[in-house]
Amino acid sequence: MVARQLPKRSLCAEQVVLGLLNEAPAHGYALFARIRSDLVDVWQVGMNRLYALLENMEGHGLIKGRIQQAGNRPERRVYHITAKGRRQFEAWMHAPSQSMRDMRVEFPPKLYFALHRGPQDVAELIQAQRNACRMELARITGRQRDAGDRDAYRSLVYDFRLRQIHAILEWLDACEAQCVSGPAQQPTARPTR
Repeated sequence: MVARQLPKRSLCAEQVVLGLLNEAPAHGYALFARIRSDLVDVWQVGMNRLYALLENMEGHGLIKGRIQQAGNRPERRVYHITAKGRRQFEAWMHAPSQSMRDMRVEFPPKLYFALHRGPQDVAELIQAQRNACRMELARITGRQRDAGDRDAYRSLVYDFRLRQIHAILEWLDACEAQCVSGPAQQPTARPTR
C-alpha cells in the first residue's frame, strides 16, 4: 500500500489516532465516532479525511488494518497500533510543545490521553509543559529587555506574548489542582463496537 502525502499539519491528527488505537483497536467509523464525542472541542476531522489519514498511517507502518467480519454486518477494517506507532505516540506524549501556538493544538489531546492513564501521567505532562513555558518566558523576557524603550511596537508584542504564557502557566496550575491534587472527572475509554 502506497502512503498518501498529507499536509504537515496532520502530525497532531496522527497522534490522536495513535492514542485512540493505543487504548483499543477500532475500525474507522468507531474512531470517527469517538473523536466526535470525546474530542470535538479540540479536534475535528471529516470521515474522508480520517480514512485518508488511516491509509497514510498504515502505509508508514504506524498502524495495521485487518478485515474483520462482525456477525451479519458487512466486513470492516479494524486498525491496531504497531510497535512503531506506539513509540511515536509515546515520544509525542512525553515531548512538551515548544511554541505556545503548538500548545493550543497539541496539549488538550495529550491531556485527554494522560487522564486515561492516571494522575502520575497527568502530573508529568503538566510539569514538562510548565518547564517549556518557563523557558519560553525567559526567552521572550530577554527579547523584551533587548527591545527596551527604543522599539515600542516590539516591546508591546513581547508583553502580549508574556501575558499569554503567564495565562497558560496559570491554567496549567488549575489543571494540576483539578486533575492531580483534587478529585478529577477522568474520561473513560470506550470499547470499540
